[in-house]
Amino acid sequence: SKQKVDSEDFEALITRNVKIKSNVVSQDPLETALRKILNFGHTIGHAIESSLMNTSDVLLHGEAIAIGMICESYLSFKKGYISLEDCTNIKTYIHKLYGNKYKSLPPFDSLLDLMKHDKKNKSGNIHFSLLESIGKANYNQLCTEEEIKESLEWYRK
Repeated sequence: SKQKVDSEDFEALITRNVKIKSNVVSQDPLETALRKILNFGHTIGHAIESSLMNTSDVLLHGEAIAIGMICESYLSFKKGYISLEDCTNIKTYIHKLYGNKYKSLPPFDSLLDLMKHDKKNKSGNIHFSLLESIGKANYNQLCTEEEIKESLEWYRK
C-alpha cells in the first residue's frame, strides 16, 4: 500500500545500501567479478536511458534502472532463479516507489543494439547480473534476444 512506501525510513535504507555498495566495491575495485552484481537492472536500464536521452520522453537514471530491474527480475524468473511471486512483488514494489510511469519504450531493435555495444558485453553476447534470490545476485548471465524481448513485454503489462 501507499502507506507502506511513505513509512519507509529512506535515510536508514540509503545508509545501509551505501555500506553494502562500499563493501562490494572494496572487495573488487576493478570490477573483475563480484562488483558486477551492482549492475542488476543496468543492462536494460542503460539502453532505455540512452535511447530516450534526447527525446521528450527522457527518463531520470533511477527511473530507467527501475524499469531495468523489473525486466531483469523477469529474466531471473525465466532462468528459474526466483519465483513468479518474487518477480511480481519486485515489480509491484518498484511501481509503488516510482509510480507506474509507463512510457512507450523505444523499439526493441534499437535497445538490443545499445545492449550489444555496452562496454560490459563481449562479441555480441549480452551479460546480465540476475537475482538468484531476493538479496543475492549472480553476474555474467547470458540471456537470449527472445528472453530480453519477453522481459520488456512483462514490463509493459
